[in-house]
Amino acid sequence: MASITLKDVRKRYGETEAVRGISLEIADGELLVLVGPSGCGKSTLLRMIAGLETVTSGTIEIGGRVVNDLEPADRDIAMVFQNYALYPHMTVRQNLSYGLKNRGMKGAEIERRVAQAAASLEIAGFLDRRPGQLSGGQRQRVAMGRAIVREPAAFLFDEPLSNLDAKLRVQMRIEIRRLQRALATTSVYVTHDQMEAMTLADRLVVLNAGLVEQVGRPIDLYEKPASLFVAGFIGSPGMNLLPAARGGSALPGGGRLAGFAPAGDGPFTLGVRPEAFSLGEGPEAFTLGDGREGFSADVTVGAIELAGAESYVHGTPEGGASPLVFRVPGRTALEIGQRARIFAPSAALHAFGADGRRIAA
Repeated sequence: MASITLKDVRKRYGETEAVRGISLEIADGELLVLVGPSGCGKSTLLRMIAGLETVTSGTIEIGGRVVNDLEPADRDIAMVFQNYALYPHMTVRQNLSYGLKNRGMKGAEIERRVAQAAASLEIAGFLDRRPGQLSGGQRQRVAMGRAIVREPAAFLFDEPLSNLDAKLRVQMRIEIRRLQRALATTSVYVTHDQMEAMTLADRLVVLNAGLVEQVGRPIDLYEKPASLFVAGFIGSPGMNLLPAARGGSALPGGGRLAGFAPAGDGPFTLGVRPEAFSLGEGPEAFTLGDGREGFSADVTVGAIELAGAESYVHGTPEGGASPLVFRVPGRTALEIGQRARIFAPSAALHAFGADGRRIAA
């Protein structure tokens, strides 16, 4: 096991700088998840740690050793890819043992490691099958097993679940988290799926255009996003974002605000999570004033998404701004075209300045 340290790491392709000076400390045994949209630099950063991409500038340390000039095989890491990268003509047993044999390991130790990995991943019954005889989930388990048998200082995961169906992704991410905790091996995991990132990470790194937007525990990024980008990216559906002005009770896009005063001057962006809203009953519900502080809006229901235990309602405010999304439990009695009043208390509101950064309220 080992810590991983990135110091002002940059990667340039011609005139394009894909990674723009990233510094991170990944603790021994930690599972750090890199998340962001396509093209944000997360896979490039992972490949630089692995040695599959050269570093333009900056340093990468694994276990206190600078590895910039080391070949991937000399970095004591194991990588799990989204396409499994298994040898189709070999059995599962041969796929698991191949790398160990190449390193000159003795047969008894190879058998011990293969048996241990197969048992932990519940693939012992498939050891004599070839990859073509396995399901996608079973093949991904074999790919993980091939990494586990090496007993490396660190695991690197490059979107390993993206080829699986939704149900299997849930099962496999639980399995990855269980194994990582049991093995206590430093791990860096790349995904574009923010739900996957939230459920797996000890710490989460949100990347945007080659830069780090925010680093922290998943719940901290959800409850206190540092920027408009993080607010919109983390959470499904994302945070509602509306233009607002200090000292004004009426919002340009519709809605009213009372008792919420972020620091500074000038306009700002108001943020409200869908679950922060309550649905009022009757036209006078949630009237601001007389001690009631927060955000209130009258909306016309435009769409309803039933998600089983809850529903997400899209309602257009009176001012004609983009629809606000709010959550209601279970099936809702609301209908398309119906008017409703929604309210979110001040404690649930967020504010972002003209530079897109969070403002203290």
